[in-house]
Amino acid sequence: MTRIPDAVSVASLDTHRLIVAVPNEGPAEISCNLPRTVAADVLRQLADNLDSPAGRCATAILTGRPCPVHDAPSRPRGITSPSHVPFVNVDDRRPTMPLDPSDVRGALDFNAGRSDQVLASLRDVLLDTETPREPEHALAAARILLEAHARQIAALVEAQHDATHAKWGLSRSTRGLLTGYSSARKTVTAYADGLAAEQALAEGAASK
Repeated sequence: MTRIPDAVSVASLDTHRLIVAVPNEGPAEISCNLPRTVAADVLRQLADNLDSPAGRCATAILTGRPCPVHDAPSRPRGITSPSHVPFVNVDDRRPTMPLDPSDVRGALDFNAGRSDQVLASLRDVLLDTETPREPEHALAAARILLEAHARQIAALVEAQHDATHAKWGLSRSTRGLLTGYSSARKTVTAYADGLAAEQALAEGAASK
């Protein structure tokens, strides 16, 4: 007989940034709105915690206190005395993946509902100081963010064009203004398309 739960907890990406679901049958599912490298690091930390004997050894269970061996902070291999070197966390020595274009696009997707999507995404990319970035990584991020910003501006210009046309219509006095709006939108859109083409070429060359 199928057991019917008394209550069901609902989690969504509106309230959580990373959701891991492991059903009784079938593959696990992961829903995430974090940058790929951040999500991978969170999952690695969870795996490390599950593998660790911290808090579960006989000493910790009997005394109810952290075990001085299993619950002690991790130190570099070969070091037996904490007085010789400063504390180094194991996670600090794990190689970190460099900034990837998908991380920048992920930040844009995550901030899609904000009043200024590009500004919020630029903030997130700049605050992620732990991710290594070479000049080519920074250039890729700049292209992606500037392209998104240019399309924002083009959309604003088009909205102004439509509002002016709806309010005043097309006449001799508004024709020049409406034409100027259309020209500005096309110019900004062409700039965004150029950035997108350059980034596509760069990503294609990097994948070879």
